[in-house]
Formats: sequence, C-alpha cells, structure tokens
Amino acid sequence: MFGPEMLSNRRIDKLIETAKPVCMNIPRQKRHCSLVVCKNEIVSIGTNHFKTHPRAKRLGYRYDEMHSELDAFLKAPQKKNLSLYNFRFNRFGEMRIARPCKLCMPWCIAVFDKVYFTTPEGVERIK
Repeated sequence: MFGPEMLSNRRIDKLIETAKPVCMNIPRQKRHCSLVVCKNEIVSIGTNHFKTHPRAKRLGYRYDEMHSELDAFLKAPQKKNLSLYNFRFNRFGEMRIARPCKLCMPWCIAVFDKVYFTTPEGVERIK
C-alpha cells in the first residue's frame, strides 16, 4: 500500500534493497536509514548513530546523537531538488514507522521537495 502519490513497486523495491542491509547492520535497537534522492538516483545515505554535530545540537537532538535524516542531508553533494526516503526495520527485517520526529519534521519539509517514510503497510508521503 502506498500513500497519496503512488510510487512504482520497482522504484520502491530498489530503495528498499539499498536501505534494508544498511539498517540491519546498525548496532542499535532502532535501525533508521535515510536515503536522499535526486532525479531517481540515490545521492546520499544516512543512519542514526551516536555522534555529535553542531547542527544536531542546534536542532535540539539529545544524547549526542545524529538522526538519519540530518546525516543523509549533510552528506548530500547538492542541496536542491531532493527527496527524502526514511526507512526503519525491526530485527526480523519488517518495515516499521519511520516518520521524521518533531525535531526533524520542520526542517525536512523546508529542505526536501518530497518526504517519504515507511510504515508496516508500505511507504507514505508527507509532502
């Protein structure tokens, strides 16, 4: 099941094939992976991890952690015409809700043209 804007199964499957192994190798209980896409090409991949960054501090992230959205955005070579895809998988490899948190949501909506996230039922679009 897909959100208001239908994504092709092939396209979403390709993104899942990229994100799932990355997520499954994160040594944390919550495995988040964000893909930044420009013109149907993945331009950066970010994960949630314990590492501080000045921008993360300004956004109010706690415990010296980096959210996957910010990690992916900072790694992106360009900062325009980007879409964000947030993925989260449990230890069994099943998709879970990966909606950006209240700290990430405002800047993600301002920076990305489109924001997608996983749910147990599929992928939904925020913007």
